Amino acid sequence: MFTFTQAALDGYIAQFFFPFLRIMAMMAVVPVLGNRAIPARVKIALAVLITITSAPLLPEQQYSAPVDSYLGYATIGREILIGAAMGFTVRLIFAAIEMGGEIAGLQMGLSFAGYIDPSSGSNNTSVSSYFGIMAVLLFLSINGHLLLISGVVNSFQYIPVGTGADLLGISKNITQMGAKIFSVALSISLPIIVTLLVVNIGLGIMSRIAPQLNVFAVGFPISLAVGLCAILLLLPYMERPLRILLEQSTSMLSRI
Repeated sequence: MFTFTQAALDGYIAQFFFPFLRIMAMMAVVPVLGNRAIPARVKIALAVLITITSAPLLPEQQYSAPVDSYLGYATIGREILIGAAMGFTVRLIFAAIEMGGEIAGLQMGLSFAGYIDPSSGSNNTSVSSYFGIMAVLLFLSINGHLLLISGVVNSFQYIPVGTGADLLGISKNITQMGAKIFSVALSISLPIIVTLLVVNIGLGIMSRIAPQLNVFAVGFPISLAVGLCAILLLLPYMERPLRILLEQSTSMLSRI
């Protein structure tokens, strides 16, 4: 006959339930794993599987406060906050890459061809979606999903359940990553912007030489064709900086 005491039950909860909350919060926010196309049941099942398999590797938890207490509720919110912060830092890099595609599409004139992305619920352009898909493929090619799982499991070594966390340092890291969004997006789309700037200058000179030329009718297809050719030519050289950005985003988990 098996008997359970309140202390033993609280110990099991601290060993499995609280780590599950952190892992589940990270998976709900992080790109790829937190995509809307993945059913919620699959995400919960994957979080439960990761929690069960990684529980023997976690440090022995000394936290045994009841879940239905004020301290238990505070711990639940704290674990969810830490997991969401870890996933949000990685999502910022994907947002920067997609913003780079948004700027490039705006210069090419493809901002008119916007649509609602069902995975994020936001209005995207074709170039932005293409850059986002390319970022996802690179993320999977460098085993970024495995780095995320190992990062959240290793976080219990540095931030155990029930102990104080440097929330100021976490918010500072997230702020630093958010400040890089515009600079990273501009650096990604800068070659395309410069190329289209030269094209627009040439169209401006042509309109001055031949005033009867309809620049709006001629300039749009020229800008679109030149922009697509620029993306095609620059695509092999964009793989390395995108890979570095994705590796930096996964390394942010260890700094958190």
